[in-house]
Amino acid sequence: MNDADVAFIHDPDGNVHYWKLRSLPAINYLGTEHATYPTSWRQLKHTWQHERGGRQYDFPGYDYHVSGGIQLPPSEDLCVVTTSYYEKNTQYTMNDLVNRYASSEGSLIVVADERRFQPSGGLRPLYHEPFCRHIGRYDRVYEAFVEHYESEGWGMPLRDTKNLFVQDNANLYELVEGDTVETTSELFDELTEAPYLPLYETFSNIFARRDELGVSPLESDDVIEAFGGWLRRRIEWDKSTASEVAHDLNRSVSMEGTTFDPSYAKRSPKIRLAREAAKDLNPETSPIDARYHDWLMHSL
Repeated sequence: MNDADVAFIHDPDGNVHYWKLRSLPAINYLGTEHATYPTSWRQLKHTWQHERGGRQYDFPGYDYHVSGGIQLPPSEDLCVVTTSYYEKNTQYTMNDLVNRYASSEGSLIVVADERRFQPSGGLRPLYHEPFCRHIGRYDRVYEAFVEHYESEGWGMPLRDTKNLFVQDNANLYELVEGDTVETTSELFDELTEAPYLPLYETFSNIFARRDELGVSPLESDDVIEAFGGWLRRRIEWDKSTASEVAHDLNRSVSMEGTTFDPSYAKRSPKIRLAREAAKDLNPETSPIDARYHDWLMHSL
């Protein structure tokens, strides 16, 4: 991908409205540190009138850029995630990016929702352009990572997601706890008691009070349902599962008062347990171990 002027991946297959951002961790792990996609996918949608709804949240790992205001050196790679709808029916066309990277030193990695995706200014589907390298379905990228992880002594324990960041969290949970989780729902059931997981930080941000210490639950069912939609953009859940997880997390914050509060999490004995587990890793010889070691040693 990084040898191409423009590389194109289509994901997900079929008429799936969500799941669009599940590929970002894999592309980031391949060395692309910058990404752009619709800002609304970072917000708790339909709640822009409320101050918390307009704030932006995401999983860690890359630098986000607003479309239209991207000023990167010509050697820097960029990933853009989009859909045919956004390309055809909004002002957020990627024409300028395609034209720029077709003649620059860096690579543009495009993830779109259908094989025949066509930029609004193009004469043909993107994968037919001579400057474009068609990678194919995201499944191809994911399967290459499955082989890489196996060669490094790691697996993909979750059977219901192809989001590498979420898989990494499951591996870390097994390393620290000595127990396995096999589904994303099981992982999220354990998340509130595992502050060493990098996932934990994201939800600390979502439930944080603005300009105050501590956390507070989301204010209404509409906001909680929007939170479920935010989750579905990143994890392959149906609407019912995403809604259930969103309500469960919010209920935990409401009932406990300290769930996802970093000041309490820092004092958790699980942090010490995680740092002890990090000693079993080999960061000098394995890039996966190095990433896991960094997460466990710098959690919270």
